[in-house]
Amino acid sequence: MGVKFRLPDVGEGMTEAEVVRWLVREGETVASDQPVVEIQTDKAVVELPAPVPGKVGQIPWKEGDTVAVGEVLLVIDTDNESAHRETAAASEAAPAPEAKEESPSSLHHTLVEEETASPHRRRVLAAPSTRRLARDLGVEIQQVTGTGPGGRVTKEDVRKVAASLAESHGVIRFADRVARAAKKGSPADPDDTGVSSGGETEKAGDTGTITEEPLSPTRRVIADRLLFSVTRKPHATHFDELEAEGLVAWQHRLKEETGSGASPVGYLPILLKATAVALKHHPLLNAHFDEEKMTVRRFSPIHLGVAADTPRGLLVPVIRDVDRKSILQIADELRELTEAARLGRLMPDRMKGSTFTVSNAGALGGHFATPIINPPEVAILALHPVEQRPVVRDGELVPGWRMNVSLSFDHRILDGADAIRFTQTLGSYTADPGRLLLELT
Repeated sequence: MGVKFRLPDVGEGMTEAEVVRWLVREGETVASDQPVVEIQTDKAVVELPAPVPGKVGQIPWKEGDTVAVGEVLLVIDTDNESAHRETAAASEAAPAPEAKEESPSSLHHTLVEEETASPHRRRVLAAPSTRRLARDLGVEIQQVTGTGPGGRVTKEDVRKVAASLAESHGVIRFADRVARAAKKGSPADPDDTGVSSGGETEKAGDTGTITEEPLSPTRRVIADRLLFSVTRKPHATHFDELEAEGLVAWQHRLKEETGSGASPVGYLPILLKATAVALKHHPLLNAHFDEEKMTVRRFSPIHLGVAADTPRGLLVPVIRDVDRKSILQIADELRELTEAARLGRLMPDRMKGSTFTVSNAGALGGHFATPIINPPEVAILALHPVEQRPVVRDGELVPGWRMNVSLSFDHRILDGADAIRFTQTLGSYTADPGRLLLELT
């Protein structure tokens, strides 16, 4: 008897995933809970275990295929009738609806027909994931002309309307290119044509071969979130230079104490702790903004998202309760999360719940940036390299340790004065990390 193992929703609101690697072959015997396939969700690579023991039957998907939630990933032949009934019942169940989401009894490809109380609002056909994208990008779905079968509104339709709104408001003129590139298999350049849907294509040009490939699932999510952020949030960025004499001296002292020639703690864990303490003094930055209700939600705990550059794109693992952890605890957790992110092993629940984001540009260099806010947060801090510069002290030009920071903030919620006060507080801790001891309770 064959058990149909369907793709489950392993992340919040997941609608589809890409098959990265099969760990079994047709005809192979597997044990219960044995990993059988690696899938790429929006932000992570996840191993899925076999629901029952048996022999692998049909595998209908190839590596690189995109599978919708609820589709049959593979069939496991087993004589265990009770196991079959239990697994089939679980796999047939529809994913639980998200808050504020319609109650879809359908999966990714099932259409949802919306009826409104007003007789003047037309009925719209759209998948739940398409409606969620429209809300995220601030697009009224009733205003979107559907190009799918039967007039269904597709994700690409929503992205085109969002890009048009962005350009009409003068926010970014490349928004339409981002939106087009976000559709799998479409060219990013408006003058490029001839790309077949769903795969990488090479073509000859006057200057040689041009290679085009669709965006990965991770990159498509990044594109949508950035488009939403820059089109809906009025960004302003404050740049500041912080004194870092005490920060450098403190880390140098750690090197001497360990005698290993290297500090057990880098600058970033110290700066994360200092950022958390500074947020305690400026709680309006440690907040979310609800676009629909137009309300600000402040948080007492401080959960810092730390932007990590990975081969799959920019991921943001979250360190929770940074204000309550020691610098050594932060350093250990940071190493663990960063390594998992780079290997693609970061689980979705480790990338949720951040209240403020820190982008560490120090390792890459550069002195200024305009970081884009991570919705629904209201601010993001970019940290630049700690370096020696000529400074004036007591009327003389001497070498001194300095670092730049760039703070982007939602100008609806915060003003320039709020940003300046925050970086000044942070600067007091980089000048003298010993001041952090005064914050211990």
